Amino acid sequence: MVDAAATMALETLRDLLIEEVKFLSGVEGQVEDVGRDIQAMRRFLKDADKRRDIYNSDIVRGWVLELIDLATRAEDVLEKYAVEVTSKRGAKNLKKRLKRFTCILGEGLALHEIGKETADIMSRMAELTKKLESVSSGEGSSSFDCNDDQRLLRQTYGHGIEENFVGMKKDIDLLVSRMQNDDRPYRVFSICGMGSLGKTTLARKIYQHKFGFEARAWVCITQKLQAKAIFQEILRQLLPGENNERVTRIEEDELVRELYDIQKVKKCLVVLDDIWEIDHWDILKNAFPLAESKSKILLTTRNQMIADTEFVYKLECLTEDESWDLLQKIALPIHDSEGSSIAISKHFEAIGRELVRKCGRLPLAVSVIGGILRGQQNSGEWRKVLENIDSHLKYGKGVDTNDKRVVHVLNLSYDVLPYYLKLCFLYLGCFPEDKDIRVEDVYLIWMAEGLISSDDKGRNETLWDVAERYLNELASKCMVQGKEENFFEDSQGKIRRLAINLVDDDAACSVARFKNANLRSILLLNNQMTYPCDIKKIWKNLFSNALLRSLKVLVLVNCDFEDNKLPYAVRKLVMLKHLSIRYCGVSELPEFVCKLPCLQSMELRYLQRMTLPNSINKMGRLRHLFLDPFKITNINGGIRLRLDGLTELETLIGFSSKVFDTNHLQKLTNLRSFGGYVYDIESLFVVVEHITELKDQLREARLEIEVRDLSSEEGSLVIDSLTHCPLNSLRIDGRLRRLPTWDHPLIQNLHTLCHAPRPGILDDPMETLQYLPALRSLWLSWNAFDGTEMVCGSKGFPQLKSLTLLGLRNLEEWRVAEGAMPNLSELEICNCRKLKMIPQGIIFMASITNL
Repeated sequence: MVDAAATMALETLRDLLIEEVKFLSGVEGQVEDVGRDIQAMRRFLKDADKRRDIYNSDIVRGWVLELIDLATRAEDVLEKYAVEVTSKRGAKNLKKRLKRFTCILGEGLALHEIGKETADIMSRMAELTKKLESVSSGEGSSSFDCNDDQRLLRQTYGHGIEENFVGMKKDIDLLVSRMQNDDRPYRVFSICGMGSLGKTTLARKIYQHKFGFEARAWVCITQKLQAKAIFQEILRQLLPGENNERVTRIEEDELVRELYDIQKVKKCLVVLDDIWEIDHWDILKNAFPLAESKSKILLTTRNQMIADTEFVYKLECLTEDESWDLLQKIALPIHDSEGSSIAISKHFEAIGRELVRKCGRLPLAVSVIGGILRGQQNSGEWRKVLENIDSHLKYGKGVDTNDKRVVHVLNLSYDVLPYYLKLCFLYLGCFPEDKDIRVEDVYLIWMAEGLISSDDKGRNETLWDVAERYLNELASKCMVQGKEENFFEDSQGKIRRLAINLVDDDAACSVARFKNANLRSILLLNNQMTYPCDIKKIWKNLFSNALLRSLKVLVLVNCDFEDNKLPYAVRKLVMLKHLSIRYCGVSELPEFVCKLPCLQSMELRYLQRMTLPNSINKMGRLRHLFLDPFKITNINGGIRLRLDGLTELETLIGFSSKVFDTNHLQKLTNLRSFGGYVYDIESLFVVVEHITELKDQLREARLEIEVRDLSSEEGSLVIDSLTHCPLNSLRIDGRLRRLPTWDHPLIQNLHTLCHAPRPGILDDPMETLQYLPALRSLWLSWNAFDGTEMVCGSKGFPQLKSLTLLGLRNLEEWRVAEGAMPNLSELEICNCRKLKMIPQGIIFMASITNL
C-alpha cells in the first residue's frame, strides 16, 4: 500500500522547491526539470494509490519513504531561506538599511548552503523519478503480484446461521415491512454503515426471511469488480436448473438482457453484498429493471452515496445492553457442567460493559474480545484484556495468530480512500478518544499542516471550503478508524506529531522521550476543565530538547502558565501556522506572537481575560481569527484596535464593537465567516452594511445586538435593514418598536433567532416569524412579547426544532394549529405565569422528545 504521506510530500516539493530553484539559479531549464520530475512522481503515486494490488511491494515502500525524506529536507531548506534571508529584506528606514547591509555577507553564506542542499535534493529527485518510472513501465512484473487470500476471506454467502446473534430486531422489521410493500416506489434498498457494524449479518437475516419472492440470489462484490462473473452468478442462482456451460459462454451484454427479462417476469430478491464504488453500481444496475418490476435489490455498502436516490438505511451500533449480551453469549457459558445456571457477578458485568464500550459497541470487535475471554472465569484476566484491549483487537489472542479481523475490516475502509483524504482522516487520531471534535478545529489544523490541496479549489472557493468538502466526503464513507505507519513518524522513527493528554500522571516524563527537532504539531490537551494543568515541566522538556523551528500547529487546552504569560520560547516558532489557546490562564497576547511570519489562524477563546496589542493589525497573513468577545480587551483602554491590516482575513469570529474600530471592517473584503457583537447603533449600521455587501461570498454570518433602545426612528431603520442581511443567526437584546417583515430572500437562511427586548412588543411575533423557512431555533425571552395571545398557523415553522418561551409575563393564550411545527423536538416554557394551558396540539406531537 502506497503511503499517503508521500502525496502530501510531493505537494510540498511542488509548491516550495520550484520557487527555491527560481530564486537561487534563475535558470528556467532547471525549473522545468524539477517540474517534470514532480509531475512524473505525482502520476506514479496516484496510479499506485488506485492499484495497490500491483504496487504492494517493500521496494516501492522504500522509495516512498525516500520521497518523504526528500520533502522534509526541502521543507527545512525553504524554511531556513524564508526566515533567515527573506525576512531580512525590504528594509525601509535608514537604520534598518544599515543593518541589512551588514547582513549581506552572512546572507551570501546562507544562500551558498541553501544552494548546495537544493542541488542535492534535485539530484536525488531525478534518481527517484527514474526508479518510479521503471516500476510504472513494468506493471506486469511478478514481484508485484497480489495474493488472493484476503479476497477469499472476505467472500460472503447468503446461507448459514449466526451462532451468537443479538439485536437488530427493529432493523429487520423495518426493512422487511418496506420491502414487502410493493406499492411504495422503492426498488433498491441500501444498508449503509462503517466496517464491522453488521451490515452483512442484517442482509443475511432479511435474505433468509420468508418473503413472497419467487427467486433469490446473493453475490459478494468486494473492491475489485468483475461484472461478468457477478452477472453469471446471479443468473445461476435465479435459474438453478440452467445449464452451467451455457451461462459460462454467454457474452456480457446478453447476460444483462437475460437477467433484466427474468426479473420482469419473476419477483426476485438480489443481494449485492459489500459494494464499494458508485461506478460499480452504475455498471451493475443495467441488469435490473428498477422501474418495470416488483423485484427488489438489497445492497450493503460503506458509501452512503451509492443508490442514495433510493431507500438508504443507516445501520447504528449495538446498544450497550445488546453488546453486553453478545459478549456474554461468546465469553461466558450459560450453564455449568451439571446444568445449573451460572450467576454473573456485578464485578464481571462492570468490566464487561467497559470492554464493550471500548469496542465501540461494534459487533465484530465484541466478538473478537469474547473469543479471547471464552472460558476465562477469573476477573483478573478480564481486567488484563481491558487494560490491553488495543493490542488484543489488533492481534487477537496472540501476535502469531491470524485473528486480526477487526483491523483488517476497518483498514479496508481506509485503503480505498482517495490519497487526499487519507492524511486528513489520520489527523483525527490526534484528538481525545470518545470526545466530540469541533469541525472548525479540524479544518484549521488540516490547512496549517498543508493537507488541503489548493488544486481542489473551485472558482471563488477558499481552502476552508475544500476542507469542508473533504470532511463531508469522509462522513459519506462512514469513516471512524484507520492506520498509516508513516504519518506520526518519519522513516527513522522520529515523532512528527505529538498529542499529549495532560490528565496522565506521566505526561511530563513522556514528553522528555521525544528529542526531535522535526515536530510539526503539538497538541497539549487537558479535558478536565475544572483543573487547569501547570505545564512548566512539559514546556521545558519540549524546548530544551529541540528548537521546534519546524512546528506548524500548537494547540493548548486548559493549561496554566507562569505569571499568566505565554512562554517567551513561542517566539522561536517561526514556521507556526496555527495557534489555539483555549481555557488557559493567559492574560495578554504578547507582541512576539503578532510577529510570527507564517501564522495563518489563531484562536483565543474561553479565557479568563486577555489583552490584545495594537500589533495584531500587522498580522497580514492571518486568515482565520477566533476570539472571545467577552474576555478580550484592547491594550489602550478606550482606543479601539485597527483591523484594516488583516486584508487576507477569511474568518472573523468574536468581533466586538467595544474592542475593534468598526469602520475598518470595510477593508476585510475576503471574509467568508463573520460572528460579531455590536453595542451601539452607529456600529450596527456599519456592520449590517458590510455583511450585506458580502452577501455573495459569506458562508456564515452571526450577529448579536445589545443596544438598550432600538425603538427610535434610527433604530427601526437599522432593524428593518437586517431583513436584507444574509444572516444565519441573530440575537437582539434591546427595546424594539416592532418586528420587521421577514420576507426578503436574503434573510431566508436564518436558522437561529433570539429576541429579548425590554419592554417587549405588543404585536404577535409568531405572525411574521413562522414563515422563515429555515428557522430551527427560536428563543423569545423576558418580555420580548407583551401581548396576551400568540397563534401558530397550520403551515408555520416548517423546520423549527427548538422553541423557548421564557418570562413572557402577559401571555395568556397560545394556539397551535394542526400541522404547525412538524419537526419540533424541544420545547421549554418557563415563567409564563399567566399562560392558561399548553396547546393540545403540542402535547400530542410525536416529534417532541424534550418537553
